[in-house]
Amino acid sequence: MGELGLSPLKPSSVIPTRKYDVLLYDIHNPECCRPKRKPTQKQLETLAANRLKVKIKRDYQEWYREVGFIEKDRVRAVKCAREQLAQNDWVILDTETTGLYDAEIVEIAIIDRTEETLLDTLIKPSIPIPAEVREIHGISDVMVADAPTFPEVYPRIDAALKEKRVLIYNSAFDIQILNYCCRLHNLPILKLAERSDCLMEWAAQWRGDWSYYHKDYRYVPLNGNHRALGDCLATLKLMKRMAADSDQINCPVPIPESKRKSTNQ
Repeated sequence: MGELGLSPLKPSSVIPTRKYDVLLYDIHNPECCRPKRKPTQKQLETLAANRLKVKIKRDYQEWYREVGFIEKDRVRAVKCAREQLAQNDWVILDTETTGLYDAEIVEIAIIDRTEETLLDTLIKPSIPIPAEVREIHGISDVMVADAPTFPEVYPRIDAALKEKRVLIYNSAFDIQILNYCCRLHNLPILKLAERSDCLMEWAAQWRGDWSYYHKDYRYVPLNGNHRALGDCLATLKLMKRMAADSDQINCPVPIPESKRKSTNQ
């Protein structure tokens, strides 16, 4: 009936079936149907505007699912870096170790927001430093032979981190190693997981190299010198670079030009 420009009123007869009733209308009987009212120009304009809004929203959602979230995460990472630099209650920590698992710390450094070194020391582990690890950070058994042990350095670590937020590049690794060394020497855990941020995750979001296969950002190398103090300084330098990347920080995430054009077609 819609194709005939008619609206149904009262069926002239009904044919019952197992699933539903078929309603029959006599198009020549004014009690069965009536001509549809033609929409006004204003109604047509409102309908077109609403359809455009729906299309824009659908296009934006499609764009966001594909790539838009990457830009939003980048903006969030830059904001985190800027907000952190504006605070003064944080430090940066880095360690060098004997390996990846059940490893011990052979060097630790902590700096503050002004690049002042709060702690920078070698640490003598209870196990040898493997050759393949020594090739990475250059710290040998000879270099740590006369260094203090972890229990001797622990009070200085605790004092430097007291009431501070701790920023670490790859925090999961360093916190794991610190906790292991604390348990190894029966020392209180520093509980850094509750007051730390991972700069490696911020940097990955900032770089925006998304892996659709792994559903995560690819991590980027710090490009430090693989020594604890050097990597602390490299972490602070990277955070400042992130904070300086502020072209769109105060702007909402835009719809790309290609999407904006498609919504006007």
